[in-house]
Amino acid sequence: MNDMLKEFGDSHAQMAGSMDYQHPQAQIILDECQGMLGKLPEGKRLLAFAQENGIKYQVITGKVPDFHISGNDLLTLVCPANTKAVDLDEMACNMGMGIRALEQPHIGIPRPHPGNNTPEGIHAVRRHFLDITVEMCKIVSEIYDMDNKSKIVDLLDKLGHRELYEAYRSGKSKEEMADIYFKSVNAV
Repeated sequence: MNDMLKEFGDSHAQMAGSMDYQHPQAQIILDECQGMLGKLPEGKRLLAFAQENGIKYQVITGKVPDFHISGNDLLTLVCPANTKAVDLDEMACNMGMGIRALEQPHIGIPRPHPGNNTPEGIHAVRRHFLDITVEMCKIVSEIYDMDNKSKIVDLLDKLGHRELYEAYRSGKSKEEMADIYFKSVNAV
């Protein structure tokens, strides 16, 4: 068994497909997401922050739309290879949430460190995810106001954040939204 693993590692086994995970339509996806965000007040603000701070983007192929941040200036969007199965609103929302995650340290929200189970570490994780989820609600609300699209609102419902979204839409305080959010994530 060890010999097989050694050969696999040494030979850089020829895997099906390329080791380059860059999405073949990366630039189109970035352009369309930025175009969508550029139509929204919060999206414009986020794009301005990204430009002022030299945020770099990449798009990789993956199973479900998502985002990841690396360091202080890299946002990676994950998009399925079949872009016809992907909703532009969801991808643009992911871009917005990713920019917000990179913005957080600039506005006093420290980046959480996985495995830090101290009370401060847990508080940082909770604050990070609450802020990102409220940002998602804000972007979804602006998309809904722009085009009256309910599909992106349905996604919030599927993710279990409909009550938080409704609280955001009705102008609830940050404290009220935090209570709603933490009750919903603790109920899982």
